[in-house]
Amino acid sequence: MRKMQFFKVVVLALCLAFIAAPAMAKEVVPKSKMQDWMYKDMVDTDFVAKYAKMPKPEGVMIIDSRPYKGKYILGYIPTAVSIPDSKFDEMTDKLPKDKNTLLIFYCQGLKCKLSHKSAKKAVKLGYKNVKVYPYGYPGWMKSGRYGGIGLETVAEMMANGDPYMLIDARPTKKFLAGSIPSAISIPDSKWAKRTGLLPADKKNTKLIYFCGGYKCKLSHKSAIRAMGIGYKNVHVAEAGYPGWKKMFGASGAVEVKSGGEEGSIDIEQFKKIVAENPNSIMLIDVRDADEYAQGHIPSAVNMSVDMLEKKIKTLPADKPIVFVCTTGARSGEAYYMTLDMRPDIKKVYYLEAETDFHKDGSFTIHTPKK
Repeated sequence: MRKMQFFKVVVLALCLAFIAAPAMAKEVVPKSKMQDWMYKDMVDTDFVAKYAKMPKPEGVMIIDSRPYKGKYILGYIPTAVSIPDSKFDEMTDKLPKDKNTLLIFYCQGLKCKLSHKSAKKAVKLGYKNVKVYPYGYPGWMKSGRYGGIGLETVAEMMANGDPYMLIDARPTKKFLAGSIPSAISIPDSKWAKRTGLLPADKKNTKLIYFCGGYKCKLSHKSAIRAMGIGYKNVHVAEAGYPGWKKMFGASGAVEVKSGGEEGSIDIEQFKKIVAENPNSIMLIDVRDADEYAQGHIPSAVNMSVDMLEKKIKTLPADKPIVFVCTTGARSGEAYYMTLDMRPDIKKVYYLEAETDFHKDGSFTIHTPKK
């Protein structure tokens, strides 16, 4: 009797193991290509893609372990930070303080040891959730996704006369106030109407999008749209125009009477209104819904620029309207759209500043430098 029961238990265990097998994690690297030096916990492209996006998910950092000048600035996985393995010990201050943060290291493919070495160093520092993407940047691009690119490389392409198209995804008013030399203006909100400006060669010409810096989502959205209509060589210069000004100086801006600050609300006054009398204004957050969900001012309603155009007739004209976003780019576009489409609204403003929105409803405004 006991033997029969034991036999049934063994058979049941084998059956459960067989059923569960397909649900087990798939093999990231074939056994034939495994090396002793490889880090134990590796992930595939789809795993990385869940985090290499804007807005950047919280609790994760993607790290490029390759040399900065020789590799990173030529092309990298979007949102990744550069911590070369050779300088790992010198740059540990760039790692997150929370040791539970998901760290994803990558380098130059299956034969590259750099990311594996860095991952092991991170574990020694006490990080508990460390992964390696073994196929690295070549694998990322081979999968048909867009990449990041350094401004140093953009400048070199200009000097060399390489085939590329540099596209400013910010609102036209921002473009006119100053942009990266050689860029054309295709605001993300007008993307569908201006695809005729894109090059006929969808395979070889490199499209490089940029906007208002690392926290600006517009260039990423435009890059995804471009890939959706068949462009194969698409990159985002995430540092954007702010990064260009810091690195190379401002370009000669086109002179316009309005200026970059027309319609902007005084920052200190804005803070006071939100703190003391938020219902005295209609505050509209024009970021995308996923950004809004990660943190927003409690009195703000969410209405992306695309939504605003459809709902602009519903805006009240009896109280001041203030638009906000993360950099002033989208809120500025909303401001000018309102002026054009709702001339009856006389009191409309936008926040011209880089702003961080926190989960608890608080926010931090970084006052723009004059």
